[in-house]
Amino acid sequence: MEIIEKQLHEIKHYVFETFSHDVSGHDYEHMHRVAQLSRKIAEKEASDVHLCEVAGWVHDLIDHKLTDDVAKNKKALTNLLSKIKLSDKQIQAVIEAIDTVSFSKGVLPTSKIGQIVQDADRLDAIGAIGVARAFSFGASRGRPLYGTNGQSTIEHFDHKLFKIKDQLHTTYAKQLATERHQFLELFYQQFLKEWPDIN
Repeated sequence: MEIIEKQLHEIKHYVFETFSHDVSGHDYEHMHRVAQLSRKIAEKEASDVHLCEVAGWVHDLIDHKLTDDVAKNKKALTNLLSKIKLSDKQIQAVIEAIDTVSFSKGVLPTSKIGQIVQDADRLDAIGAIGVARAFSFGASRGRPLYGTNGQSTIEHFDHKLFKIKDQLHTTYAKQLATERHQFLELFYQQFLKEWPDIN
């Protein structure tokens, strides 16, 4: 247990240093939530709880949306995981899992760990926190709140967020998604109701 705690401490420090100044909704707290959700789902799914939590913490380190050099970041992550004494097999499992997390890649996870971390990441994209993150990300990319040219944040709901509930893999994640999806729909309808000149 002591070794596991030490490993997680090193990972959290690395993630904090990397993402502490993020304003796009992919900050340290997002990694924290995804790691905790990954752990909870893994417990329910009888999967490797520790590796799922580790993968949750590091899942955005090699996301092409957040880095200009995926290969360089993947090498740095591999070095970190090796330094904290994860085995080669464990490192491979983590890298393989997080390589399939991103929604924009449209890739299905090839492992149970990948399914769990992808579910945890997508759960954090819906519900109240998901709404907040959507507008944070839109603002960080200079996108307007509303528009019909495919570039506004509100259009992101149709393009991605409303699809998430039906693309989850695990039973527990699907259960958690129900309430969060309902909130998305309520928010979306209220937003359109308040926006002038739509109706």
